[in-house]
Amino acid sequence: MKEIKIKKLFAFLMVAMTMSSCLKEGAKNIDTENPTGSIVTLQFIENGSGSTINSGMQYFSGGALTYPASHESDTATFNVNLAGPTTLTSDLTVTVGVDATKLLENIKGDGIDYQMMPDSLYKFMSKTAVIKAGQRIASLKIVFYPSKIDVTKSYNLPVVIKDAGGKTISGNFGIIHFHVIGNPIAGAYNWDYERRNNQTGSGSPAGGTFYGEHIVFSPVNPTSVKVPTGYYVQPNFLLSFKNTGGVLSDFKAVIAPDEIEGAYTLNGITVVTQPVVKVSSDLKTIEIRHVVFNGAAYRYNIDTYYK
Repeated sequence: MKEIKIKKLFAFLMVAMTMSSCLKEGAKNIDTENPTGSIVTLQFIENGSGSTINSGMQYFSGGALTYPASHESDTATFNVNLAGPTTLTSDLTVTVGVDATKLLENIKGDGIDYQMMPDSLYKFMSKTAVIKAGQRIASLKIVFYPSKIDVTKSYNLPVVIKDAGGKTISGNFGIIHFHVIGNPIAGAYNWDYERRNNQTGSGSPAGGTFYGEHIVFSPVNPTSVKVPTGYYVQPNFLLSFKNTGGVLSDFKAVIAPDEIEGAYTLNGITVVTQPVVKVSSDLKTIEIRHVVFNGAAYRYNIDTYYK
């Protein structure tokens, strides 16, 4: 099994939530500005989506699972956390489980009609964790089986705190939505990248060219994915398409709007020719070409993804 490593997937960091927290709007929601009694929360720190929490509706996207489809299994580690001004003088046993009533909590957020993740796609290593006296965190693990996942379907696994030994369970950070977004072109691809040092694409491949790498098309929603270009710091393309009754058409790509400033603009790179997408009839090969000017020279970039 392959353990998930802590990653920094974004160029910025959000301010970490402190251990001192409290109750807000009644008895269950955390308000970090008015410390009070102990509350039990969930954390999915290892997903590294820009938050140290990655739980609750506020960080729904932090529960996205983007393992390569070729992996037989991957293990996600998440925490039960004792938030509050003090620790406990005795051990606290916390039990987690799945709450099917939370399946479509984000329907207004992303419009995706998730299916409950079948139990053939995951396995809890344990559903109980013990926060030792004087400590705040205990870890739990879930094994997922990416190679068994139908990448055309959207699944959600709402994991909640079922029992916290009498302690208050957080209403806003007491759930992690482990989910995958179905997309007909998502999954693992081979990847070739060629750079030509001119505006027309003529001549032989230049430095930075590579062949036979591997990449994952990561779903953003059912009709768009992110996938990196091989150029410079490798920002993602946002690749979108139309899906009409299973027939895919109108493929378009741009450098991801949330990445272009940090990757290109602030480095003096401008897009001269917007990305042009070419897709084979069997959808197994997707080529994206775009031209940039780096302040001194043109770069003609060809990314080819294939199965």
